[in-house]
Amino acid sequence: MELYKVSDNLLEPISKAHEWIQEAQQNEVALPHAMNISSINFDGKPSSRMVLLKRIGHEGFVFFTDYDGNKGKQIIESPFVALNFWWAKTNKQIRIEGKCSKATEEENDEYFSSRPRGSQISASVSLQSKEIDTYESLVERSQEFESNHTGKDIIRPQRWGGFIVEPESIEFWVDQKNRLHTRELYSKQGSEWKKVLLSP
Repeated sequence: MELYKVSDNLLEPISKAHEWIQEAQQNEVALPHAMNISSINFDGKPSSRMVLLKRIGHEGFVFFTDYDGNKGKQIIESPFVALNFWWAKTNKQIRIEGKCSKATEEENDEYFSSRPRGSQISASVSLQSKEIDTYESLVERSQEFESNHTGKDIIRPQRWGGFIVEPESIEFWVDQKNRLHTRELYSKQGSEWKKVLLSP
């Protein structure tokens, strides 16, 4: 089962990140494409949450969210973010730092139309990070929306779309029993990647 779309001609180290995610999937890790993303909030403090990787390409790592939610607003205001993958079964970790830009309207529409109908409804009725009166009221709004759209296509809300994280550095970490863990750091220099080893 494909977890996310993969573009052709992936360059190292993006290709290596893809291989590690596939390895986690083969080891039956739950949600191997789940990643922590940290952004900076409006007080200048770090804010973290989990998201799902939905595409990986030569330009970077793509995920989707509500642009008007806290996460979306923070990234639009300060586009530099950090990503982290970790899998206990493979004892491996990937740390990525880079800059976000919005995905194209075409990609947003294409991915939204491919989502399960329940996910489309959820994205349409849930104003991410906004206060709600009760959980029941949100469920009622979802049911009303679904009833009003019976037999109709659901159009992507303009506030919902993707971000592309263009990596500036990618670090690969592997656990070692002697505690001298291996660390490989790739840093982007122009169009090239420089690789160095780091002490744990």
